[in-house]
Amino acid sequence: MVNYHQTAQCLLLTWILLSFSLDAKAADIFSSQHGVRLTAAKQDAIRCPLLPSLPSGLSVPLPPTPEEERDWRTNAPHPDVRKIVEGMGKYAGMILIPAGHFDMGSPEGQGRVDERPVRKIFVKDFYIAKYETTCQEFCDFLNNKGASSARDGSLRIKLDHPDCPIHKCGKLYKPKDGQENKPVVYVSWYGAQEYAAWAGGRLPTSTEWEKAALFTSRYPMPDNLAMPVETESADVQDALPGRKGVAGMLGNVWEWCADWYPQDHQYEPPAENPEGPATGAEKVIRGGSWASTDASKRIQNIHRAYPGGYYKTVGFRIVKD
Repeated sequence: MVNYHQTAQCLLLTWILLSFSLDAKAADIFSSQHGVRLTAAKQDAIRCPLLPSLPSGLSVPLPPTPEEERDWRTNAPHPDVRKIVEGMGKYAGMILIPAGHFDMGSPEGQGRVDERPVRKIFVKDFYIAKYETTCQEFCDFLNNKGASSARDGSLRIKLDHPDCPIHKCGKLYKPKDGQENKPVVYVSWYGAQEYAAWAGGRLPTSTEWEKAALFTSRYPMPDNLAMPVETESADVQDALPGRKGVAGMLGNVWEWCADWYPQDHQYEPPAENPEGPATGAEKVIRGGSWASTDASKRIQNIHRAYPGGYYKTVGFRIVKD
């Protein structure tokens, strides 16, 4: 059983030792307490005249092991650490985002005009997919629906584009080599929406997407960025997981949302469960991609794309009620 208060104290003191160093007396105390004899050179290296000597009775804890630090960051009783709730049954592979209020948007003077102002919004609970929808998952959908359905594969995904990660082999749709676990791209908003319905879910609203991204980030700067790849998206399972286990919400591929983009920036969302404007010409995409600038890889950033278009940098993930 990890003593989180002791571990937290240890982390703080370790930081002090590494950041500011100790004077010779403190080095001697550390040596006598832990049986580690520091060489004269090391004592000189850590000597710092700006810090007072440690009191003779102070016990300096040993630095935590990587396992102890990881456990502390994940499970310590800290108000900014939340327990992961993974879905089961029809929610398998998903993470629960509980109901509640959150601050949506960017403050005045920050971000783009369509991000402002900050609004207090209530969102009901929902489950969000841990990963973006993969090429293999989208192929399963295409093969299940069949070419005789209302929308054949060519309308759901741009199969004739040379960079499309899916192709048709005989009667079956298959990922190209090495693309099985990459996020599916060149999918229109309509194709993403149809897949989501087939999988028993839907596309997230822009508000749900932002709440999930904020809720799943461990630190003030987002830590659920996708792994940096310069020329293409990463496998969805290679993306860095956030505190709640949702991976790659920033910087792998843009993600389709259900909302129409507010063209005139005059849309005033309701205080509960907003779903965006009733009409529009473009749909919201969120999260940035591997090809985006750092300014686009922000949780609050809102962008848009034509719903009937096919893009190398736009994919999606689904949510369920």
